[in-house]
Amino acid sequence: MPEDVADGPRQDTGPSAASSSPASAARTGAPAPAGAQWHGTTTPALWQSTSSVVGERPSTATPAGEEDRMVPKRPTAEPAVPMVRKHVPSTAAWVCPPPPVMYQPSRLAELPWRLPPQPAPPGLAADSARVGDLEVRAASVVGPGHRIDETRAGPRQDSYRIGRDAAARHLVVAVADGMSDSSHSDTAAAVATLSLVNSLRRQLDEGVPLLHLDHRTAFLEAAQQVHAIARQRQWSADSVRTVAVAAVVPADTPPNGDRGIWLAGLGDTSAWVREPRRWAQLLGEKEQGPDAGRLRTYLPHTPEAVERRHLSLGPGQALVLTTDGVGDALTELTQAHDWFHHHWAAPVTALDLLLHINYDSHQRNDDRTAVVVWTPSADGGRP
Repeated sequence: MPEDVADGPRQDTGPSAASSSPASAARTGAPAPAGAQWHGTTTPALWQSTSSVVGERPSTATPAGEEDRMVPKRPTAEPAVPMVRKHVPSTAAWVCPPPPVMYQPSRLAELPWRLPPQPAPPGLAADSARVGDLEVRAASVVGPGHRIDETRAGPRQDSYRIGRDAAARHLVVAVADGMSDSSHSDTAAAVATLSLVNSLRRQLDEGVPLLHLDHRTAFLEAAQQVHAIARQRQWSADSVRTVAVAAVVPADTPPNGDRGIWLAGLGDTSAWVREPRRWAQLLGEKEQGPDAGRLRTYLPHTPEAVERRHLSLGPGQALVLTTDGVGDALTELTQAHDWFHHHWAAPVTALDLLLHINYDSHQRNDDRTAVVVWTPSADGGRP
């Protein structure tokens, strides 16, 4: 939702040729075509240690022997070679590249994070999964408007949930954005995403075909769950308002290559598909004109207003579900639209996705969440 924390006069959108930060430019490389094979998802060089000693890196937190137990052993007649742990010099450090800058940096991005008065969910969240032949990455981060003022710091009001049906034939995703002027919307968003994924999973497990999934039932149940938590905690219905979007995607490529997907959403949480030259918006378009920025449909008040879409996702494409912290950038900033189109041409790591959505941009201070689903290329290429 739009924030009332400003960091100066609003600037017009920059030209598409505007450059990103030096760090992000170093990561760019040549653009990848939409149908290209997937890149590897290994840790990029900019994330690696600054130590000049080859082969040295800080030790991980994995318990001793845990990795050995996870990797199957091949029988061998050779005696085991004792492992020698190399000394890590005290000067070694892990370097995280700065987030990309979209058009003009914000002074809020440089300020330290503050904690909300009450304990809250983590300010950062990220996930990575493979379901069938789909690659899934998800990330969410509290926006600068909710983290830099000690007296007004608040919880991350965005939420996502990823899951699958019992037979692992479908990926089920939900994203929700709690409304900023709703005091317990972070709880509402978390409850809504969990309810939506569980409702859709249950329908799939009961044998309901994908194209016949009941979007009204799914969103009505989510509204009921949000209402229930409000009543239990003696909160008003207006204090638990949230918008949401959900998707169901077949886990494996059908014989003809195009998989039908199911989408449903309410409010300005949005769904996008990556086309060869641009992002195409499928759900979540905002009001224009005098009503720009106003929401008329949201949970738990108007679940009946949910919209549904059926479409096909071809080989080498990406589907994105996002809150308006990312969706508005795709819509309003040409540079951001082009930058995400290039960098999300193929699967990235969960940490990279977290860095990407934590982009730095003047007066864009809302929470950001994105779940990205990639299909393999026509020749079955994968990371």
